[in-house]
Parts: sequence; structure tokens; C-alpha cells
Amino acid sequence: MLKTLNEAKEYALLKVAELTGETVDETEKAIIETEIEESFFYRIEEFVNEEELEKAKLTSPEDLDGYLFHKVPKYATILEEVTTDFLAEYLSE
Repeated sequence: MLKTLNEAKEYALLKVAELTGETVDETEKAIIETEIEESFFYRIEEFVNEEELEKAKLTSPEDLDGYLFHKVPKYATILEEVTTDFLAEYLSE
């Protein structure tokens, strides 16, 4: 089970490399990470908005994950769904 946004990104990169049999270059890595992040934040915007995140003054990815874990119901489930949906779409192209 994925517990953090960084874990979700790393898992997606690993699976893309594994399933395509190719090394993921830096450009593709940035695209994949951005897609995962944007999809995740889109899915949680009903629970937390950008203004709230700015007010929280989070200084690290760990702080962000901790904040979101307590603020977003089913945080880990949403991470898993976003990652699964991304991989399904990415690999079907």
C-alpha cells in the first residue's frame, strides 16, 4: 500500500520501466511525476485547497504527506487509485 505521494511517484516510475522494458529518461520521469501529482491534487481539492496548504507552511514532502494524511479521508486509497488510473492510461497509449 502506498503511504506517501513520493511513494506513488516512485511506484509509477518503477512500473512504467518494468512494463515497457525501457529506462525512464529524465524528461519522461518529470512528466510521470507531474501527472501523478496533478491527478492526486485534483482528487483531493474538495478536502483541501491551495490556500490552506500555503497557510500550513509545510517545509518538506514529509510535512505535506502528514498534513494531507490527517486532512484527507482515505488518503492512501486515493493515492492508490490515482497511481492505478495513471498506469492504466499511460500504458494504453
